[in-house]
Amino acid sequence: MKIFVNFIQILLITGMVYPVYAMWNNDQINNYCADLKSMTTKQKMLDLAEQKNIKVKFERIDELLWRATATRSTSFSDYSCQINGMGERLASAKMAVKQN
Repeated sequence: MKIFVNFIQILLITGMVYPVYAMWNNDQINNYCADLKSMTTKQKMLDLAEQKNIKVKFERIDELLWRATATRSTSFSDYSCQINGMGERLASAKMAVKQN
């Protein structure tokens, strides 16, 4: 019985902590996305991602255009920052629901 009570207590604590953690995680991605301005260099974007512990995944569209998705490496959320760029510069960055 004691093990069952301890298990319920752990579930309740997890249920209270997880929403706060999820909001903090989403806020970190949102702040990163807001810091990215048009014409920011790709290197500055990567440096900022490293500072904020954000994972960036690149996808090449053609020789000049590229797209990237920024997420927290520990995130359980569906939110990400969608980044579009041309050459070595960013064109746009916006929050979006993660595309799988």
